[in-house]
Amino acid sequence: MAPSLLGVAGGGAVVDQPLGRALVLSGGGARGAYEAGIVGALAAGAGVPDGSPIPGYTMVAGTSIGALNGWFVATGQYTRLRELWYGISGKNPVRLKPQFAALQDPQSGVLNLAASALSFSGLARDVKGIFQSEPVYDMIVQHIDPATPLLFPLLWAVTNLAEQRPEYFFTRAHGAGEELPRTVVQALHAALGPHTIVREATPDLLHRALFASAAIPIAFDPVQMPDSNGNLTAYCDGGVASNSPVGIAHAIARAADVVLLDPPYEAQTNYADAIDIAFAAYATMQRKILEEEMRSAYFESLERRTFRRLTAQEIARATADASLVRHELTAPQTDLRYIRPEKTLPVGIVGFDDVVGIGKAYRQGWEDLFSRGFTPYDWRTFEL
Repeated sequence: MAPSLLGVAGGGAVVDQPLGRALVLSGGGARGAYEAGIVGALAAGAGVPDGSPIPGYTMVAGTSIGALNGWFVATGQYTRLRELWYGISGKNPVRLKPQFAALQDPQSGVLNLAASALSFSGLARDVKGIFQSEPVYDMIVQHIDPATPLLFPLLWAVTNLAEQRPEYFFTRAHGAGEELPRTVVQALHAALGPHTIVREATPDLLHRALFASAAIPIAFDPVQMPDSNGNLTAYCDGGVASNSPVGIAHAIARAADVVLLDPPYEAQTNYADAIDIAFAAYATMQRKILEEEMRSAYFESLERRTFRRLTAQEIARATADASLVRHELTAPQTDLRYIRPEKTLPVGIVGFDDVVGIGKAYRQGWEDLFSRGFTPYDWRTFEL
């Protein structure tokens, strides 16, 4: 009865997700020092040397700074990741373009600086971003070698501005054949829709695809790179659609540990200018998408576990809609856990020159992992 009802072959009807546990790294600029601290603590706690995978994880999914941090996790470069964060303030890769730097007020923060510059520059008419792209891109090229073998797959989100849609890139583990990439694409198509664009970040695309994921709108110029049809196209921050790419992990992995860079919502009433308001609106969008992705993964997993416990007769009595039953039995099932700071991190999103704040954020991530660890997700207790 069951094979007939489901419209699939018996025995191996339900195709399990191809990977085990994913580490999901959120976007958040310089606050990514916190998740780097968590990565360092995970490696240290497991006694893992550089070049070896952190036990229990089989993939990394990231967005923006999470994708960049994810590269060092996927390649097992834990010491280098820590050194990069502790040394990044001396390089200060996030620099205002000359026309905005000329208006610099030493007493202002970077975002206030940007707001002042906007009021004089006519940014909306003439300029696509207020920060220089070259220092960030050059740093990515310097520290990310496409020839470095990956220990397990890395996946990340970008935004195609021309098509106004999210797209996803992946890199395969060293020695992996064609089967895993094909399975990953199929899993994302099944979970996110058959028209979802999923591409391999070949060596010629890797640097631009990673930078695109971190190119925050207004802050940086869009990144130009070939789309899936080979046409030169503008891309920007993957956080527009998925700042914490839970959906990627849910599609592919049977469990996911999500690192968030924001505490539960803290009221803010002192909006100083249009830039403050724009970033607050952007954060609101990201929080809502995160809530929807985590709730969806939670309830879809709950429904699948419930359906898989039913007998064929119980399924037949429950519904006559074979397509619904087939969906419930083949939908992804992912056990979610998360970790997040309890208070706002002591470094701003673009505070890459803040050596004190970065150090504190890194140590806070390290301490939180050892003191609190990951919390099982429950929609009733999770707060935005």
